[in-house]
Amino acid sequence: MAPAAEPGPPTPEPPSPATAPPPSLEARLQQRLSQPLDAGLQQELARLLHLRVAGASVLEPAALENLQVALHALLADEPNLHLARDLRRRLESRLADRLHPLRLGAILRTDSPSIQVMLGLMGALVLIVALGLAGELLRSRMEGFKLFGHIDFHLMLASLLTGKLGAVTSLLVRIRGFEQPDTAAPASRVMQGFSRPLVGAAFAVFGLLVFKSQLLPIKLPTGTPMEEYSFFLAMSFMLGFSERLGQDMAAQLEARLDSGGKDVHTSPPSPVSSGSGEPAKS
Repeated sequence: MAPAAEPGPPTPEPPSPATAPPPSLEARLQQRLSQPLDAGLQQELARLLHLRVAGASVLEPAALENLQVALHALLADEPNLHLARDLRRRLESRLADRLHPLRLGAILRTDSPSIQVMLGLMGALVLIVALGLAGELLRSRMEGFKLFGHIDFHLMLASLLTGKLGAVTSLLVRIRGFEQPDTAAPASRVMQGFSRPLVGAAFAVFGLLVFKSQLLPIKLPTGTPMEEYSFFLAMSFMLGFSERLGQDMAAQLEARLDSGGKDVHTSPPSPVSSGSGEPAKS
């Protein structure tokens, strides 16, 4: 009996035909220009080509990719004119923002956290100016008016504005820190810039009431009225500049009010210093 024949080597499969690469954008452009184009398509193509040159070194890679998509949509066998026009308008706006970053539209659409905080801050400054003008108008018409019959209105207004000034200064000092990467929404940063001066003003007014009522044993100046006035403004600025200072003052007052019904005017174990280096007296 003859031995079975050994199987031979496998027959190689015929090579598949190489897939032709898609034509380049330039090739498609030349092919498309060899055909008649309507006026609307020509105009849109001219704008896209101009945008391609103007934004080559200005737009970010993602925007340039969108520009390529718009050109391919326009050069297709069935041009998608609406898609190309919408992408082109968005890219033109993006390019204008890059070339003119101080335009109002560019500022409102900015991605910079610092500028977003400054937008909120400018809104708060508008309120500060309006409040200051209204206060001066009231002061000129009601000379000697005392809020609640006891507190000088001009001192209250000056403390409020000085507290806002301290908060604005604090934000400007820390403005570079907002450029650190975070996940906060743009609206959150705008509200942070808007609300920070309002918090500073509230702490300044709170501090003025605490100083006047002597709820905390803080040594007040006993010299001329100018010294007392300057002290209140300086403390208002510090309370606006440092949120922690206002929170500490509120926490100390809360602790005294919760201290088992004791008189709030009794001295606590650790008195608050007025900043002169001397311990405050009760």
